[in-house]
Amino acid sequence: MNRDEILFECAQKIKDDKDFDAKQEYQITDESGAVRWIQKKIVPLYEEDKYIEKIVVNLDVTEKKDLEKLAITDGLTGLYNRRYFDEISSREISRAVRAKSFLSLSIVDIDFFKQYNDSYGHDAGDKALISVANTIKKSAKRGGDFAFRIGGEEFAILFSDCDKEHSVKFIQKIVQNVQNLHIPHSNSKVDKYVTISAGVVVVDFQEENVDKDGFYTMADDALYQAKKTGRNRVVLYENDDLEFF
Repeated sequence: MNRDEILFECAQKIKDDKDFDAKQEYQITDESGAVRWIQKKIVPLYEEDKYIEKIVVNLDVTEKKDLEKLAITDGLTGLYNRRYFDEISSREISRAVRAKSFLSLSIVDIDFFKQYNDSYGHDAGDKALISVANTIKKSAKRGGDFAFRIGGEEFAILFSDCDKEHSVKFIQKIVQNVQNLHIPHSNSKVDKYVTISAGVVVVDFQEENVDKDGFYTMADDALYQAKKTGRNRVVLYENDDLEFF
């Protein structure tokens, strides 16, 4: 929405509701080429219950936006952080309950990452984390997809509207894409390149219900089985059974 559209929308709302304070945020590019956030607030003025005019206030809220982003973002990888994972998990579960739809969670772990750091050093380890994170981020690009770094070499992918078959295929593709990065890992016991293991849980909220903690625990249990049974693979949690891929 451009500024003219914002002004038009706000003016229409002012006509319908004299107590309405219109506020919109949008991005601009300043003379130096930097992107900045502007908050436009339009406040109607009345005298003896009669509309007189509107006051338009423009505020540069770039710093506020930057601070908000820092609060929810992992500093190394640029993915969302664990704090935001907890918030979004609760929100998306509530949404799935209302919509009676599918919601999937995958917990992902880099295989033998300690050995990688021991062999190549922590700087190389950070670069590997960034590469894996970028691969996950490029794959989780739909509107209902969220990618997080939730600790160390562990990531989470939360995504909606996929049944079990499509959820597994989606995560399998990410596992393959990471392997295709061809990051050398001489101390891996499963491959000569860096690989990941993944656990997946898919809940159909039309048939089942689960809270945030249970959702995470099931995905984490599936990840444990993926690591226990050879790594570089996807395990799907399904009730008391685990399906291997």
